[in-house]
Amino acid sequence: MNNTYLNILIYSLTSYSLLSAQHKQNINAALKTAQMLERRNDVESALAIYSDLYIKNPRNHSVIRQLRTLYRKHRKYEEGIIFLRIQLKNQPNDIQTYIELGEFHFLNDEIKEAKSVWAGGINQFKNNRSYYRMMVSIYGRYNLDKELDRLLTIGREIFGPTFLTYEAGTFYQSRQVYDKAMDEYLLNLKMDPQRIGMIQRSILNMSDDRDAIEIILNKLEKASVDKPKFVLPMLADLHFKQQNYVEAFTAYKTWAETGHWKEKKWMTFANDLRKEREYIVAIDAYNFILKNTTRSETAGKALLGLAKTFEDQVVPIHKSNLIPYFFDQNLFFEDPFQVNTTISPVHLENSLEIYDSLLYSLPGSRLLAEAYFRLGEIQYRILQDFDRSLGLFESALRKNPDDLLNEKIMIRIIDVLIAQGKSENALKLLSKSLKDHSRRTLHQKQILVHFLTGDPDSTLTLIEAELNSIPPAEPSFNDLMELKDILIQYYPKDRPEEQKLFRHFLNAELLVRQRKTSEAIEELHFLIEQNPDAEISSLAILRQALLLQRIQRYDDALLLAQSLEETKLADRGIILSGQIYELYIGEMEKALAAYMKILNEYPSSIFVEPVRYHIRKIQQAKS
Repeated sequence: MNNTYLNILIYSLTSYSLLSAQHKQNINAALKTAQMLERRNDVESALAIYSDLYIKNPRNHSVIRQLRTLYRKHRKYEEGIIFLRIQLKNQPNDIQTYIELGEFHFLNDEIKEAKSVWAGGINQFKNNRSYYRMMVSIYGRYNLDKELDRLLTIGREIFGPTFLTYEAGTFYQSRQVYDKAMDEYLLNLKMDPQRIGMIQRSILNMSDDRDAIEIILNKLEKASVDKPKFVLPMLADLHFKQQNYVEAFTAYKTWAETGHWKEKKWMTFANDLRKEREYIVAIDAYNFILKNTTRSETAGKALLGLAKTFEDQVVPIHKSNLIPYFFDQNLFFEDPFQVNTTISPVHLENSLEIYDSLLYSLPGSRLLAEAYFRLGEIQYRILQDFDRSLGLFESALRKNPDDLLNEKIMIRIIDVLIAQGKSENALKLLSKSLKDHSRRTLHQKQILVHFLTGDPDSTLTLIEAELNSIPPAEPSFNDLMELKDILIQYYPKDRPEEQKLFRHFLNAELLVRQRKTSEAIEELHFLIEQNPDAEISSLAILRQALLLQRIQRYDDALLLAQSLEETKLADRGIILSGQIYELYIGEMEKALAAYMKILNEYPSSIFVEPVRYHIRKIQQAKS
């Protein structure tokens, strides 16, 4: 008997499921038919199917949704109103239907009735937050400002003063009513500061409209008096966005002076200023951080940022040379002092005073090694204060730098020792360092020191050893080969007199590394006077001319360049004359005459093509 009952139950459930599935299929088929008729613009037939389905299935959401859509789409507002009122009888607490009924009245030009329905909804759904939020969108869509104000007033009496402030602000912003939008946003911020991020994004987006900027700034400045903690950073960020960097810095300073200090935000601000190349304000911001922070890690970051700010302003002097006059790309002849900077001396001195008081008193920070190194670079390359730079580099070494930074520091210490005339100290340090770390850059620096200190024989030995240890594809391979060729050509083993002259040439290069340009020029002049016919003399004349050009003695540089015309470097001298006329004296016709001389009298020169191209550029510019 139990089995029979169970079989009957299973059969009944199965039959019900089959009938239910069949019923659902029938509804879906009818809906597809109605939609097809609607696409064919047979609206009445589609409506008849939907209505029949609704009568038979009054709670089917798909049918209800399709009917609402059809009434709205085809402007059958009166029929839609009847349908929605029937819906409300079945579901009197359905907010969506209530709001849509008022909207259908509004679209049917029954404005008074629409407002009455919506106002009635406020009474019916008085404690339902969703109704208010949906009505903000409706009142906003149809520009019903008075009704919106009344809705906000009632809602805030019930739910509190910040209720719908963000939504209302967004609505007014979309309507470009910026003063009301700001009032709503600031009210939200005043009463609910947890939403500051969202409010700030909205205000910054609003500032994309130029018409809004002054309104926003005025509102923020007034609000900053009551709520400096939240409003001043926002005001600063807006000034930054408008590229009013000084005003942004002032707002941040005022924020700090009111007792609010967030190191992370200040560091981001200073770093952003540096990225925007607002170097003066960036320096002020980093200095402000250094004066106010109590954390060594923050101080280390600020010092490093400040050093980077200086470094960003130190750029190599742009060389617009037509040709490589004097081993221009060779690492053994590069001049580390050939840089430009826009750093204000006042800012530099003020910052260095802060370094003096902080660098030696800060507890250990992993960033201090790099800060010391970068500041040492400033002292070495810009101020040429070799004693101070050496102290900074040595301090950097004591701060446990990583391997890469350690190598950079060691290389620069060698450069400083060379600049100080302490070549023996440099060699001793290199020997000790190479025992611990056999790095390629240290080997190359060892070759340089031997070369500059007038020891060509040991230099050649070191070059051969280095060439045997590196592949030809290594970037320094060609530089080493070029240096080897110079030594073989100008330091012949069977001519002691020329060897002696070459040592004067090397001494001049050493003086250049010591920032003694005038003395280097005198050393080269002495070399030339000793033997004008020696092979090294023409190279010394060219080098002397280039150094004279560097210190802006252009007439003297021209005389020397022109005196090369009977030597192997004649074409270089003529091109150098042309560049001095073109770039420094401003006599373009004389420059063109010099360049044309290369084409006419030195057609086999390897520099003919770059000169020809340059002449064409000048002529195109003139025309």
